[in-house]
Amino acid sequence: MLLAIDIGNTNIAFGLFRGRRLIKKARLLSRRIAKEKIKRAFSAYNIEKVIICSVAPKVERQLIPILRRLFKTKPAVLGKDIKVPIKNLYKRPKQVGQDRLVNAYAGCMLYKPPLIIIDFGTAVTFDVISKSGAYLGGIITPGIELALDALAEKAALLPKIKLNKTAPLLGKTTSESIRSGIFNGYAAMCDGLAARLKKRFGLKFRVVATGGNARLVSRYSNSIENVDEDLTLKGINLIFQKNKKNT
Repeated sequence: MLLAIDIGNTNIAFGLFRGRRLIKKARLLSRRIAKEKIKRAFSAYNIEKVIICSVAPKVERQLIPILRRLFKTKPAVLGKDIKVPIKNLYKRPKQVGQDRLVNAYAGCMLYKPPLIIIDFGTAVTFDVISKSGAYLGGIITPGIELALDALAEKAALLPKIKLNKTAPLLGKTTSESIRSGIFNGYAAMCDGLAARLKKRFGLKFRVVATGGNARLVSRYSNSIENVDEDLTLKGINLIFQKNKKNT
């Protein structure tokens, strides 16, 4: 059994896999690592391996000793202990976050490339994968929660809202107007950038969305074809399965 861990700037996602099947998930805030919650969620299982994908080095350093004590195994870190098996064509390959490479690899294994993968995390990232399965590059924009925080902090009359309701295109209240701006605005960005990338490369990219707000935004988007909220966790497991097979 594998415990796959995706450490983001805002959240830490945990996924427990038996073979290729995701059997349990948990989520913690990155700023609040709760050892007891991890223990309650996973200590009853015979975990063979722990693999981490991280874009937050400080959180990673705090979490690793906890995991070693709980599961009596040394966690492996993608990019350090295990390489993501994908051709990386970034000018400076080390600048690409491991989560983006994991998503690209998972996309190639689970969907047919060429692909555009949109990840709704702290940042919204667009990653482009060629027909042959190579990572070509990407686009980075501020994430939805960052946008909401900035509005509430910088605009005195605008409140911080929760994205727990749908939104009409034309808002009739301040909260409706903000939700419309987020849902319709980010969906229009997805559609516009996907169209530009398709035109630029002359390819019929499949557009796959992942991350916490992917399903919400996909309702307003014409370009998103698949929503896979667990793509990163699945990618970590696929890399584990590949390495296990080769050893």
